[in-house]
Order: sequence, then C-alpha cells, then structure tokens
Amino acid sequence: MTIHSFESLPSTQKWLIDALAQKRVALPCAVLAKNQTEGVGSRGNRWIGREGNFFASVAVHESMLPSDLPMSAASIYFAWNMKIVLQNEGSKVWVKWPNDLYLQSRKIGGCITSKKGEVLIAGIGVNIVDEPRDFGVLDLKIEPEALLGKFIAQIEQAVSWKQIFSNFCLEFEKSKQFSTHMENERVDLSDATLHEDGSITIGNRKVVNSR
Repeated sequence: MTIHSFESLPSTQKWLIDALAQKRVALPCAVLAKNQTEGVGSRGNRWIGREGNFFASVAVHESMLPSDLPMSAASIYFAWNMKIVLQNEGSKVWVKWPNDLYLQSRKIGGCITSKKGEVLIAGIGVNIVDEPRDFGVLDLKIEPEALLGKFIAQIEQAVSWKQIFSNFCLEFEKSKQFSTHMENERVDLSDATLHEDGSITIGNRKVVNSR
C-alpha cells in the first residue's frame, strides 16, 4: 500500500477523497499528516490536534474487505481493527458505538468512513501525545508512522465481520453507560439493542451510523 505523508493538511480524509476523484493516487493507499487543522469528526465537528497525534486516512477497494461486512458497519470495523492494533501494543482502549475509541470514560480517537462507488475511505484520529479539552490521550507511546503501518497490516488481514461482531457485541455493554446523538438530540444508550449490520434500535427507532 502506498503511503502519502505530509507535514500538515487541513484534513487527511478530504485530501484523499479529492485525490482519488482527480486520479492523483491509486488504490490501495493511505495518507498521513503530522498535523491536521480542519479534520472531519462526527456530526460535522472538527478533529484537530498538535503534532505527534495520529491523523490518517486509508482507501481500499471493497473487494479487499471481508465479504460478510455490511457497509453500514464499516466504521465499527475500521475502529475495531485499530483497537486490535493498540491492544496488541498494550493499550486498554475500547470501541464505543458507533465509531469512537475510548479509554475508560474519555474519547481518545475515532473513525469516519466515506464510500465512493466501490471504494471505502476510512479516516482515523488518535490522541497520542495531546488531548483537546474533555478528551483523553492514549495510554502508550507509539510513533504515528509505526501505528499506520500496523493498522494497514491489520486491515490487510481482512478479519471477518462475524468474528469482529461477536467480540463487539460483548463490548457493546460498555456503550450502554453512555449516550449518543440522534437527529440533533442526545439519547441514552442504556436500552439500545445492537444488530448485526452495526445499527441499533432505541425504542421504536432504528439508527444506522451515517459515518
């Protein structure tokens, strides 16, 4: 996989989407920035931070992913693969529904996924050395370049969704201690039911992660 590295970018996700559209890069590929000034987060929020944190996006054809992966669960899939990498390094990170990386009760990172035709672009941010207000920081030290390499190697294994989902189901109980945004309102997850396509049901509402 080709890796494109930059000192600074407004957003690795936007850069990669644009580069693919303009055919300036070929699949599979990734982009890594030492600094990100206008990163894309959930609900249109920004994911930014100082140099030393992890800002990357990876683009793969859907044929590189497991055949049983529902596209609605793609962000969970990528976030869980990052969790595997970090846990192998000794972290106690966990995945909060639908795409956030947490340490205990604080968010330390997250994943957003865009689909363009048959191409998936997964953007990942992790606070390695510094955290914005009300966020947390990773419980180990690792260089962003090394983390991206390990993440790519993990994705290339194409672990089945069935295997990941069975583990995520168990960890989903932790998500029930929190709330999430639904249609511009914050909703308690304590009574949420998780479905195999990565969606949840709260009351009579089925919610599918749009990122």
